[in-house]
Amino acid sequence: MASPLLPKSTLPEDWQVRLPIFEGPLDLLLHLIKVNKVEITDIPVAIICDQFHHYLELMEELNLDIAGDYIYTASYLIHLKSKMLLPNPKTLDGQEVTEDPREDLVARLLEYRRLKEVANTLAEVHSQRRGMWPRKSDEMRRIAKDDTPEMDLGEVSLFDLLRTFKHVLERFERENPEPIMMPGAVFTLRQQIERLMRELMAGRPFDLIEDMRLLSCRSEAIAAFLAVLEMARLHLVRLHQTAQGSVLLYRTTREIDASELEAIQG
Repeated sequence: MASPLLPKSTLPEDWQVRLPIFEGPLDLLLHLIKVNKVEITDIPVAIICDQFHHYLELMEELNLDIAGDYIYTASYLIHLKSKMLLPNPKTLDGQEVTEDPREDLVARLLEYRRLKEVANTLAEVHSQRRGMWPRKSDEMRRIAKDDTPEMDLGEVSLFDLLRTFKHVLERFERENPEPIMMPGAVFTLRQQIERLMRELMAGRPFDLIEDMRLLSCRSEAIAAFLAVLEMARLHLVRLHQTAQGSVLLYRTTREIDASELEAIQG
């Protein structure tokens, strides 16, 4: 049975190859085959299909644009996986047809790998023919003699970098949680006047400095100070400063009207 993904021609027209780097679902399939250490001619379709979908979910989670050929290949792998689970068809004489549904996919991967190797060889030849060989400076000679082992990036693929980048994002979110926004407390002038009116007693001094020290925060202390000024303007209290620097409040006999309290802003 012919595959819906691969026509019978040797080089299908729907192959999308971008030079100088091959990118696309075939690169991903070759990477999965390499990671699982299996032969192209004996692909474990169920495992490769599940891992392929895992990478698609990873790309979607990282907000990467997933080309249509990735989605098309994913649907083809599901189709191929279902065909592998079905029993082989039988001929009219009752014998099973020994046909491997993976045959077209294997042919496509082998041809793609061959093209990729040829492209890498041509890219290396092109690099050598450019003839750009800069003379090493003293610093370069020192680095060349350094015994620090070099990092081999030849085996690192694009998909390894994607997975590593995802781990970096997850660690960043753990180590940098969203800030907790605490709403600030509001202390109104009217509330402070009402509080002071309840605590002031006629004929007895009230230590304003000591009262401010017992308040919860700077904002409440400022509101209390403004309230004292407003009460002095309305002749509700008299202020007296002692030789020691304390500020004493004395309650007057005047009562505040409800209209005056309503008119107070803040």
